[in-house]
Amino acid sequence: MNIRRLGSLKLFSDISTTWRHIQVLVVCFVLFTSILSSGLFVSKLHLKLGDPSPQLVTAPYEKNIEDLKKYYQDQEAAAEAVKPVYTQDEEYLTSISRDLSTAFTALEEAIASDEDKADVLKKLRQVAPFNVLPQEALEGLLDSSLDLLEEKEQKATEVILVNARGKETGAHTPQDVPALRQKIKQDINEASFPDEFKAFLNEFVDAKITQPTLLEDTEATEKLRQNARASVLMESQRYKANQKIVGPGEIVDEKIMQVLVGYGLVENQSPWRSVAGIALIVLASIVTMTFYAHQYRKNVADISKKLLLIALMMFLVLAMGKAVISLNLGDAEYNTMTGILIPVAWATMTIAILVDVEIAYFSAALLSVFVGLLADPTMSTHSGWLIALIALFGGFIGVHSVSLLSQRSDLARAGLYIAAFNVLTASCIALISGMGISAWLISIGLGIVNGIFSSVLAVGTLHWFETGFGITSAVRLLELSNPNRPLLKRLLMEAPGTYHHSVLVGNLAEAAAEEVQANAILVRVGALYHDIGKLKRPYFFIENQFAQDNPHDKIAPTLSALIITSHIKDGLEMAKEENLPQVLQDIIAQHHGDSVVSFFYHKAMEDNANVPEEAFHYEGPKPQTKEAALVLLADSVEAAVRAMKQPTPGRVEGLVRKIIKDKLNDDQLSQCNLTFQDLDKIATAFVRILSGIFHSRVEYPDMHTKQLPEPGKLEDVREMEQEELAAEGESAEAKGESKTEKADNS
Repeated sequence: MNIRRLGSLKLFSDISTTWRHIQVLVVCFVLFTSILSSGLFVSKLHLKLGDPSPQLVTAPYEKNIEDLKKYYQDQEAAAEAVKPVYTQDEEYLTSISRDLSTAFTALEEAIASDEDKADVLKKLRQVAPFNVLPQEALEGLLDSSLDLLEEKEQKATEVILVNARGKETGAHTPQDVPALRQKIKQDINEASFPDEFKAFLNEFVDAKITQPTLLEDTEATEKLRQNARASVLMESQRYKANQKIVGPGEIVDEKIMQVLVGYGLVENQSPWRSVAGIALIVLASIVTMTFYAHQYRKNVADISKKLLLIALMMFLVLAMGKAVISLNLGDAEYNTMTGILIPVAWATMTIAILVDVEIAYFSAALLSVFVGLLADPTMSTHSGWLIALIALFGGFIGVHSVSLLSQRSDLARAGLYIAAFNVLTASCIALISGMGISAWLISIGLGIVNGIFSSVLAVGTLHWFETGFGITSAVRLLELSNPNRPLLKRLLMEAPGTYHHSVLVGNLAEAAAEEVQANAILVRVGALYHDIGKLKRPYFFIENQFAQDNPHDKIAPTLSALIITSHIKDGLEMAKEENLPQVLQDIIAQHHGDSVVSFFYHKAMEDNANVPEEAFHYEGPKPQTKEAALVLLADSVEAAVRAMKQPTPGRVEGLVRKIIKDKLNDDQLSQCNLTFQDLDKIATAFVRILSGIFHSRVEYPDMHTKQLPEPGKLEDVREMEQEELAAEGESAEAKGESKTEKADNS
């Protein structure tokens, strides 16, 4: 049941991931197609209202040209002539009727009351509008007959509500409210009400009629206005074939522009055919890039995330390109060259640094096609080809310039290379196309600006793309390999043996990485940092003891194993404090896998045969990448070969292959993508490097009789003495490490 559930969850996760990828691809397709085809919807003659026509324009064929502007104006005039439809505000009118009824009820209760007149008047004044009536009016109301009171209420309600509901008399707007009150008062005063009732009703009207009593029915009004617009007839003017529309030098007014638009002389006719072609090119490019990356660049880590970075870079280049081609250089011919400024090389350099060099070359090819279409969507002029070729070669040079990047200043140098090649490409095209001198100078000037601008953008944005996408570039790794970095400097000063060991591991792992197409820079820098956790307790590791007492001799094997294995956790904590990239943290965590600290495990078994093996395991995980596996193997091999008494080439090779085989049999390499062929290449590379490190030495004879050297041979004797001391030190170091090397379980 659990297996089935896990399988269904994995299937759901895979479907969800695939759906997200499809969504991203669709968004890219729509954005790229929209930007590239936007140039199809611009005027052919580049005419604007008020501009003089550059040439005589005649009607190509007979046609009725409809005056759309006048038609729209007549429609709006007809719609504005429709009066709004109003309906009664029933809620407000009901509240008026209710308040009037409340007032008459209060008056009726006061008239029928047997209480003292003064108390009745006081109570009545608590109800509006009696609170504002004069004393005489109130006393007159109290003297009214109850029999006629209901009749008066009905008549008053009718006068007020009839006027308030009337389409002509009701208040449509706040400005109409005073007129409505005046009309109601007039009708009250003309009615057969006693004076005290007229005063009462007039005060009621002033107090309660305070807002419009009619509301606009927007739906009904809009329907009438739509009918009015539909009733307007289109006016048209008939043009015959070859009839003059506008002459050279004549100002293009609104009427002339309407005719030009009607004939399609200032807008491309049926641009959707070209849009469809551009859409197919974009679709083919996206599919090809996705297939190429997943099929042929499987070794690139997090390829889906990096494809998103590539899509973002392409979008930014096209968006900037859209802005660049709108620049006005003062001449129509020069304006077609502004596309040379599109920084395709910026995108390709960034992709080469953060993703992959081969994918960057592929991206350069695609972007060159895109910018060519952006500059000339129909590819009907040479400007599109000029810009596409400059983008292609500039992009290629940008990738090549940063393919062996060693420092950030190389990006600035790459800008100069791109600028120089842009000048060369523009000059070649000028020779082929017969371009004028002035246009050629403009093109090479733009090419130089393009190269410099691309390098400036690359330098300025590289850090943000690294941070935003969680990618560690070669530049960042090279900066971390500087010996003056805080952790490396501490390692050199506080644990020099570990530092020397890490440098040798880096040399071994880097040589092997080049053989198996792994990231050699990452392997070397990872090796430098893989043992930084030993800084916490450096003297518990054999390479840092320097003839001191071994502290492991005084503590229990379990505690020794705990100290040895804890350098992984300590290293991760230090790496996080120093904000080292995640790829380096992974190497630190994985460079021992989940192997056993065998020396102390066997030592513990001598005291207790039932000691649990789990207490002597590293926490892992096992190496997940080629790079982590190479550091693991190089770490073990370097330590083992250093402990050999007589490291002859044959013995070194045998030991190297044995260690690699042991790690394979221990299942430490099961989760990385190394093949058996890779392991053979790794062993060969290790032996080659180790043979250069542990080479044979000349044994110098003992000089029993000390003789003073001749003056000219003093320097030779000094060199000989230094070599003897070095040989003795290496022999002592090998003897000491052969005893306790397994304590490090390297």
